[in-house]
Amino acid sequence: MSASGAQASSDKVAQALRDAGWRVCAPHERDLKPDATAVRTAHPGLEGLHVYLLHVDRDLSGLVVAGSATADPDELLAEASRLASPLAAQHHRRTWQERPLPFLYGTNGFVWSFLNTLDAEHLDGTPAADAPQGGARSRNVFAPAQPASVARWKRNAAHHPDTPSLRSRLRRLPGVHLDPQRQLYDAQRRAIEGLETSLAADRPRSLIQMATGAGKTYTVVQASHRLLKHAGAHRVLFLVDRYNLGEQAFLEYRGFQPADSRKPLHEDFPLKHLSGGSSGLADSDKIVISTVQRLWCMLTGRTPPSPVSEEAQSFEGGGMAGLGKRAPEVRYSAELPPDYFDFIVIDECHRSIYGSWRPVLEYFDAHIVGLTATPIGPTFAFFQNNLVSQYTYEEAVADEVNVDYDVYRISTRITRDGSTIPAVTVADAPDGSVEKINTVVAQVDRLTREQHWHQQDEDDEYTATELNARVESTNQIRTVIETFKNRLFSEIFPPDIDPDTDESVHQRSIVPKTLIFAATNRHADAIVEEVRRAWNAGTKFCVKINSETTHPARAIKEFRNASETRIAVTVDMIATGTDIPALECLVFMRDVRTWSYFEQMKGRGARNIKPEALRKVTEDALCKDRFVIVDTVGVTEHAMVDAQPLVQDNLRELPSLERLLKACAEGNPLTVAEVSTLAGRLSRLGQRLDEQQLARIEGCTGGRKLTELVTELVHAADPDRLAKEWARAVGEKATEENEALAADGAEAAVDAVLAQALRPFVEREALREALLEAARRRWIKIDHLSEDGGVIAEGVTDKMRAERTVKDWHQYMADQQDRFAALRIAFEQRRPLSEVEAQIDELLRLVSPPQQRWTGQRLWKAYVDLGVALARRRRNAGLPELLSVLRYELRLDGDDFRPYRDTVELRFQEWLARQETAGVTFTEEQRSWLKRVANVVATSATVSVEALDQHARCRAEGGWSGFRTVFEGGPRTPDELIDELDRELGA
Repeated sequence: MSASGAQASSDKVAQALRDAGWRVCAPHERDLKPDATAVRTAHPGLEGLHVYLLHVDRDLSGLVVAGSATADPDELLAEASRLASPLAAQHHRRTWQERPLPFLYGTNGFVWSFLNTLDAEHLDGTPAADAPQGGARSRNVFAPAQPASVARWKRNAAHHPDTPSLRSRLRRLPGVHLDPQRQLYDAQRRAIEGLETSLAADRPRSLIQMATGAGKTYTVVQASHRLLKHAGAHRVLFLVDRYNLGEQAFLEYRGFQPADSRKPLHEDFPLKHLSGGSSGLADSDKIVISTVQRLWCMLTGRTPPSPVSEEAQSFEGGGMAGLGKRAPEVRYSAELPPDYFDFIVIDECHRSIYGSWRPVLEYFDAHIVGLTATPIGPTFAFFQNNLVSQYTYEEAVADEVNVDYDVYRISTRITRDGSTIPAVTVADAPDGSVEKINTVVAQVDRLTREQHWHQQDEDDEYTATELNARVESTNQIRTVIETFKNRLFSEIFPPDIDPDTDESVHQRSIVPKTLIFAATNRHADAIVEEVRRAWNAGTKFCVKINSETTHPARAIKEFRNASETRIAVTVDMIATGTDIPALECLVFMRDVRTWSYFEQMKGRGARNIKPEALRKVTEDALCKDRFVIVDTVGVTEHAMVDAQPLVQDNLRELPSLERLLKACAEGNPLTVAEVSTLAGRLSRLGQRLDEQQLARIEGCTGGRKLTELVTELVHAADPDRLAKEWARAVGEKATEENEALAADGAEAAVDAVLAQALRPFVEREALREALLEAARRRWIKIDHLSEDGGVIAEGVTDKMRAERTVKDWHQYMADQQDRFAALRIAFEQRRPLSEVEAQIDELLRLVSPPQQRWTGQRLWKAYVDLGVALARRRRNAGLPELLSVLRYELRLDGDDFRPYRDTVELRFQEWLARQETAGVTFTEEQRSWLKRVANVVATSATVSVEALDQHARCRAEGGWSGFRTVFEGGPRTPDELIDELDRELGA
C-alpha cells in the first residue's frame, strides 16, 4: 500500500477516536489531566502499524492496533492481544488494576474488531471457570467505545470482581423469575430460560417464537428486569415498527412490578417511549421503546414527525417509512453511540425491519432478541437459526392461553366466478317496446377517491381474481354483508341448546366485536357503508381504522373498549401486533397468500379474555371459548407461501418503473436484480389495468400481451437459468488457456439473455410511454349492475378440515416416499426410539410453514375426526398417538387402525409368552410391575430408569428403587430388564 494510502487509513482511525470523544495525541503531548486520551505511537516491532494507548481517568485501560486499509482487523486484534501484557508491564504505574490491558481493538480504519478479555477472566486476571473454551470472544463493532463507556465498564468490573463484564454476569444469572401478581406460564418460563441459556453461551442473536396472545411482551418485560438487575445491563431497547405497538409495550413495562420490589419497574429503571418530534433520551433512561424509523432519525440528526400527524402514518407504517427507496445509511452518532444499548428486543420480528432497516440494528454493539408468532425463512436467517424457545398456537390453545377457532364460509356467484359489465342493458319500456341503454359506470381513483363516469364501449368480463383489484362489485359486497348479518345469530354464533330438552338456553343479540379485512382503502369504505346500511346503524357502530385514519391509536382504543363500536374495517392497520382480546369474529373479504401474514391476522382473534372483561364490551357474551373466521374469499382453502417478492428490497436503491424504463431508453444495461424488479413492477401494474389500457399496450408490442413480456423478464432473471448459461459459456471456452477470457465470455452470455428479454422496452418508445401513462392511472371500476347470488354459507366442520389435512398429508407422503420408506425400515427393524424419533422430526421439519397444521397433534385430531381413530381423545396428543398414525399409514399393523397402546399391549403379551417358553416365571408382584412398565411405554413410547421415578403410578410404588428391589437376583439385572422392555415394547 502507498504511503499516502497508509496515512489516509491512519487519519481515518484517528478521526474515529476523536468522534468517540478521545483526545488523540503523541507521547510527548500526553499529560495527566483527567480527560481521556489516545496516545499514538508506532508499533514497537512491525513497520506500518500504529498503537493507540487508551487512558481513562489517568489509567491506561486499553489499546488500539491500527493497520493499513487492506489489513485484516482480526490479525490486528491478535497483535493487540499480544501487546496487552508487555505494554501493561512497561507502564505498570499507570495501568488500571496493574493487570494486562483488557479493552482491545484491531482496525484498518473501516472495520473495528473488539475484545474484552474480562469476558473470560476475573478482575485479577485469573481465568473464569465457566469461561468459553479459548477465552473471550471478539466481535466487530461500528466504532470504538466512548471514554465514558470504558469508565463505566471499569466501575462495574471493580464492583463485581468475579464477574467483571456483562457477558461474564450473563453466565451466572440467578434461577428465579416468578411474579406472584401474574404467574408465568410454562411457555414464558421456558422462553426466559432459553434466552438466558443462549446469552450465557454468548450467542449474539436469539429468536423467541410464541403464539399470538401468549404473552411475548410480558415475557420480555420479565427478562428485561432480570438483565438490568442481575446482569447489570446498561440499557434495553424495545424496538417496534409502528407507534401504536410501542404504546402497548410502554403500558406493559409501566404496569410491571417485580416480585422482590414494592415499586414498579420503571421507578428503579426509568422507562422512555420515544414519541414526540423533539423527544430525546436522558442518560438515566434504562428501558427505551421506539420505532426503528424514529431511532434512525436520532442517528442521522433528522427530526421525526409527531406521532399524531398524517406524515407519521406513512413514516412509521411501512418498510421504508415513506422516506424514499434508498436503504437507510447510518453514520456515527456521539449522542447515540454503538454501545448505548446492551440489548435490543425486536417485536414482531417476522416483518422487514431487519431487511431494509438492518443497518440501524447492526450499528449497535448489542445482543438482539426477536419476538414473533410466525417466523419465516428470513427471520431464521437473521437470527442465525438460534430458536431459543418455541410455543405454537396449538400448544397455547391446549394450555387455554389462546382460544381455538371455527371457520364459516360465505361464497357468492361473483366471488367464485366473477361477472360481466355489459356495454348495453336491455329493458322493457312502458309502451312494450325494447329499450337499449348504454352502460355508464363509475371509475374511482384509489388514492384521491375522485370519481369519473365512463361509458362502456364493449362488455367487460372480469374474473374472481380481478374482484377488488380492477373492479369493485357493489352487489357482491352487499350480498356478503347481508348474508353475514342474517346468519350471525343462527349459524355463526348459534344459540346454546340444552342437550336434554333441545331448548335454547342462551341467545345472543349483540353483534360480537368483529374485524373485517378489506382489500383496499376504497374497498374498506364500501364495506363500512354496506355494514351501516345493513344494520341501519350510525357512524360509531362500524368504523374504518387504517393508516390514513386521523388518530389510529385512539380509534383502536375506542374499538377495543367502547361497547357501541361493534365492527371495524381495516386493510392492514390491525392485521398484526394490535391487542383486542374481545374480538370474537374475523371476516376475510380480502385474500392473503402469505402464510405468516395470515397467521398474524388470524391471531387477532385468538387472544383469551376473562368473562367479566368480555361482558364489559359485549354484554350478552358468556365467555370467549372460541372465535370465528368468516371466510368470504377462500383464504382458508388454498395453500399459502412465503415467497420472495419479485420487487427485491436488497437493492441499495429500489428503482422506480420510470427510472428502469428510462435506462432502457438510454441503452443502459440492467442488472439481474433490476430486471427482476422491472418484472415485479409490470406484473403489479398489469393487475390494476383495464382492458382498454391493456389493449393499448398490446398494440405497442406488435400484438404481444403484457403478461408475456413479464414472463420473459422473470425467466431471464431466473438464477438457475443464468447459472446454466454461465456454465455452458465457460464450458465452451474451457479449452482456452486464458481464464479471464472464459469468464468474459460467460458474462457476455448472461448479458445476452437479459438483453433479449429487455429488447421490447429498449426498442419501442411507444410501449414505454403507454406503460408510464398506465402507471399514472389508479382507477378502479365500480360494477353497480351485476346482481350477485348463488350464496353458499356453511360452517366448516371438523370432518371437512380433517379430510383436507389427511389429503394433503397423503400427498406429502407421496412427495417424500424415500424418507417414509426409511422410516418404515426403522419401524420394522425395531430400531431405538431415538433413531425413529429423529427420522420423524426430520420429516416434520421438511414441511414448509404453510402446513403448520401437520403437527403431531393436528394429524391425530384429523384421524379422530374422520373416525379412523375411534373413541379417542381429539386434543393434547403426544408421540404415541403420532406413532399410531404413522404405523397405520405405513400399514405396519394391517389395514385397521391400531392405537399405540394396543400395539404395546400385543408386544407385551408376546414377550411374556416368550419368557414362559424359555422357562422364566414371574411372581404376581413382578407381573404388576411389568404391567406398570408397559403402561409407561404406552404413554411415552419408551421407558428408562428415570421414567420409573417420574411416572405417577410407578412412583407411588417406589419408582426405580421399588422395581430394583422386586427384580433383584433374577436371571437379568433390573437395568438389563428395563433395557430389554424398552427395546421390545417401544417404537
